[in-house]
Amino acid sequence: MGKHRLLFLTSQLPYPPVSGGTIKSWRLLEHLSRSFEVTLFTVLKGMDASNYSSLSNKVALGRASKGFPIDRARTPLNFLRSLVVSPTLNVFRNSSADLSLAMRNALENNDVILVDHLEMANYVPTPSPLPMALHQHNAEFIMWKRSTAVAKNSAERIVLALEAARVKRFEGRSCQRADIVFAAPNDQTELEGLGVAKDKFRTTYHLGDDSALAAPQLQYTDTRNTLMYVGTLSWPANSDGLLWFLREVWPGLKSAHADLHFDILGQGAGDDLKMAVDKLQDVQLHGFVEDLEPFYRKSRAFVAPLRFGSGTKVKVVTAMYRGIPCVTTSIGVEGISLVEGVDVHVCDSATSMHERIELLLTDRLAWESMRDASRQKALSDLSWDSMLENHARDLHVLAASRN
Repeated sequence: MGKHRLLFLTSQLPYPPVSGGTIKSWRLLEHLSRSFEVTLFTVLKGMDASNYSSLSNKVALGRASKGFPIDRARTPLNFLRSLVVSPTLNVFRNSSADLSLAMRNALENNDVILVDHLEMANYVPTPSPLPMALHQHNAEFIMWKRSTAVAKNSAERIVLALEAARVKRFEGRSCQRADIVFAAPNDQTELEGLGVAKDKFRTTYHLGDDSALAAPQLQYTDTRNTLMYVGTLSWPANSDGLLWFLREVWPGLKSAHADLHFDILGQGAGDDLKMAVDKLQDVQLHGFVEDLEPFYRKSRAFVAPLRFGSGTKVKVVTAMYRGIPCVTTSIGVEGISLVEGVDVHVCDSATSMHERIELLLTDRLAWESMRDASRQKALSDLSWDSMLENHARDLHVLAASRN
């Protein structure tokens, strides 16, 4: 008997694996391709078309695999359009007649569907002729709900609350009709509140690029008075956190340390962030950077000032792999069990964040202690291999249930 056939449906091209979502999707795709015949249907946005051929050269994919160009921005007009034709804004932004047709044709040639990202569940017919696994990158409705707390005005708050309610309904229905749901423990708790049966859940984590564990130990004496940040800057939670940090934390730090620099790495910076950076001295937007190692080696601390979001934050885990001390918020450590002040610093106010960064800038022993503790925690508790093998086994059981 041949391999089971898996239809991998994703709204984000998982290559190159440079952000939290793409790293997780890439590792899943790469691992599953070893024991399944995988057909990949992926949305292509921006420059993705040029990266699609690179992905297909690195992993074995079925001949029917295809990328579908769809590039609808998150705009007020598209939000209004989505109210008429789609259950959520993200479903509308990732909708395609061509993909729908390809999906219908592919159903009879596969054994199981893996839906990667909630919005792609809309492509799976109800009832589905194939068993379906839903990979929840986050509890999406929680992210939308939390975003209302940092809305710029009452109109934006109303729109975000409306979308949070729509996502909540769609997310509940999608999880309930899935055969299994891959989700982090904290997200499972939120999704259970939507009526999703507990026995559907399979625990997953968003980890990071664990190749960083093999890199040489960072040395305090090689670092400078430099902070670093890595993330997809078009993601609202990332840009919001950075704007807050630049407004509330950076001025005090810069006043105390004239030689302090801040390197912000990642693609997709919006106009608000660009304008904020332009007004500040020694803060630099680098865009996408393929090799992060020079920045890790010279930086004294990694910052992840998130004020909303959900799920495990890959940027924090990856910093731990590399052993660079990290200062984040309680949102930044959701989904993983870490000891505050030992593995990372967790700060939810500008004052406490300033104090913890100040400690890492000036206290070598404290810096070295967190370097060692965070890396050991990542090595012992946050590895990919066993988790991915469990996911493959769950999907094979689902595929076999079709027969």
